[in-house]
Amino acid sequence: MVVSRIDHRFIWVLGLAFLSWLAILFLIAPEAEAVSQFSRKYKVDCSTCHSAFPRLNFFGEQFMRNGFQWPGEPPDGDTEGKEEISEDLVIDQVGNWLGARLNIVPIKFKTNDLTRNGEKQDSFNIGNTDWLQFFVAGSIFKDVAIFIEQEFETDGAKTSWYHLFFTNILGSSTANLQVGRLSPVDFTSFSDRLRIFQKSDVLNIKSSGGAGENSINVRSSRPGLQYYGYTGPFVWFAGADNGKDNSDVDRQKNYWGGARLEVPTTAKSDFEGSSVSFHSYFGTDTASTSTAQIDNDFARYTTAATVRYKENLDLMFVYQFAEDDNYDLTASPVAREYSGFTGIAAYWMNPWYFILQYDQVDSDDVASLEVNKISPSVWYFLRNNFKIGIQGRADVSGAQEKKHELIAVIRTMF
Repeated sequence: MVVSRIDHRFIWVLGLAFLSWLAILFLIAPEAEAVSQFSRKYKVDCSTCHSAFPRLNFFGEQFMRNGFQWPGEPPDGDTEGKEEISEDLVIDQVGNWLGARLNIVPIKFKTNDLTRNGEKQDSFNIGNTDWLQFFVAGSIFKDVAIFIEQEFETDGAKTSWYHLFFTNILGSSTANLQVGRLSPVDFTSFSDRLRIFQKSDVLNIKSSGGAGENSINVRSSRPGLQYYGYTGPFVWFAGADNGKDNSDVDRQKNYWGGARLEVPTTAKSDFEGSSVSFHSYFGTDTASTSTAQIDNDFARYTTAATVRYKENLDLMFVYQFAEDDNYDLTASPVAREYSGFTGIAAYWMNPWYFILQYDQVDSDDVASLEVNKISPSVWYFLRNNFKIGIQGRADVSGAQEKKHELIAVIRTMF
């Protein structure tokens, strides 16, 4: 039997990735526990807030929406772990609010990734220092908190997230506010942030195919304001944003709202933290000429669910329907539609983490949007804050030139 050149290379890269992975496992013994900013402050393990970092568990979600203040009693946020300078000034210790995340990709193999002499060829890269993130998070004083994430990549830097929390306004969890760079889907059942694995393809599609002055998806950060509230099993939220950045060139605003129903702690169930949510997002993208501004009014409708079973099984699903009334930003508008979903199953068997993700996007109007990929991965946690893994993405679409990926990853936070 004749094996193709791509098959030879894929097998060789898979073997190299696996051997490198095993070498790291045997060279470093898992003894110490995690150290990150909130672990340092509250003297708890990272698993208190993370099922397997960066994925938040239910307690971690409650901690975040309470403005990084420990939920329940005694009240937190004002003096806990801080130095009292005077009656009106309390300063947190640097180690309690400063943290870092590091992502390195020792091996990356992709099929049909390069074009040389008019032909598609595979790519094989080693030693990619993917990104370094510094983040500041925590309470400034009672019910006022901040979250900032600055990301450094090989060819530049960007501020990913930057917002203030004003929580428990008038002493009630039903009144909270975020202002700054934030995500409209933070409080849904599938935020696609602090995620298990691969970004959701359907949640990352931009309005107008990314060709507009203010093209945006539903999950990335953007300058805006968001109100949210919660009580018992209900969470609700609504907000407005500029679009993709601070320079609102088209002077249009986007709006969203949603609600979530979850299994609360008081239910004392093995499914604590499981939830369902609905979210809608409405906006306007534009293209300007010397004589006119062309508009594309778009809408996104998202339904999501998360099933958490004990501390082992994590199932996630999100479906999105989208419509753009002038997707091509032309003088004669033509409406375009697409829909798609992402499903994820993850199983934690300490220190192993197994993940399977499936992404599908369909569109009769825009063929380039279509996606059909299966993404398996397996991770080994040497520490609660240090993991290594092998990730794959298999293109199972009908495309003639399929784009598969195989990646070895090292990721840590400290």
